[in-house]
Amino acid sequence: MLRLLAPVARVLPRGVPATAHVRPLSTTSVRTSFWDTVLPLIQGNRRERQLQRKQGGLLPEDYERVQRDQRRDEMMASQSSTGDMLMEDSYDAPEFQAEERQRQASDAKRQKRLLRKRWGGLTEPNGVEKAEHKYSTAVFRISPRKLNLLANQIAGKPIDFAILQMQFSAKRAARRIKATLAMARDHAEAKGMDPATLIVSEAWVTKGDYLARLDIKGRARMGIMHHPQARMNVVLRPGKTHEEREKEAFEKARRQVRRLGGGGVVRGNPKIVNGFQRPGWAW
Repeated sequence: MLRLLAPVARVLPRGVPATAHVRPLSTTSVRTSFWDTVLPLIQGNRRERQLQRKQGGLLPEDYERVQRDQRRDEMMASQSSTGDMLMEDSYDAPEFQAEERQRQASDAKRQKRLLRKRWGGLTEPNGVEKAEHKYSTAVFRISPRKLNLLANQIAGKPIDFAILQMQFSAKRAARRIKATLAMARDHAEAKGMDPATLIVSEAWVTKGDYLARLDIKGRARMGIMHHPQARMNVVLRPGKTHEEREKEAFEKARRQVRRLGGGGVVRGNPKIVNGFQRPGWAW
């Protein structure tokens, strides 16, 4: 220490101790945040758990699950004094009751999800089962107004006719819509629906995120341009076949022709008033 302070002592004036201008080290500790102390503990615990799993060890929750499975197997294999199986009594155990409640909760959640996504299983007010299939595209970069034109073009049309329209459409998004309709038709066919009777019952467009980007202009100016995004949703439902629709259109046209009749003009047998024809008018 004296060797380090020797140069300082040579500079200081005579009579001033060498330790007068040496600032003592601060004894206050550096303040640490909450995450600086908790995050290393969480990460360390996570690393220990991963290492324990890789080494083939059992975590506390794994050990409890193994014990629960062993108790369940013992109860399933238990017998009475007369040799009868006590399987019915074992279902009243807490382990079985917890599993049954979890299974019922998962089934109820699955049914709600199916109803929300319209994956069949719906019933009309008169009790008749209504099969339908909903499908949608991913959110892609296009204006909702432009995409809505394609939705209006295929709404209410048979699925094959809608695919044909998208195949010969000049719109850029027509290829994506055609692939979406083809995929929806295949999924509906896998569910057991007849593809020959499928129609695009509903088709609507929803907006996505509008990405804001800078629009660089001249003279050190700039603006903000928005890149719109949208997606199309379709619902396929069974309808009438092409032959049935043509037959109905033909019957409708024939009924209209019959309703017109002769246009209200009837020849009949009128009395001939002017038997002698001569030039000019004859009254």
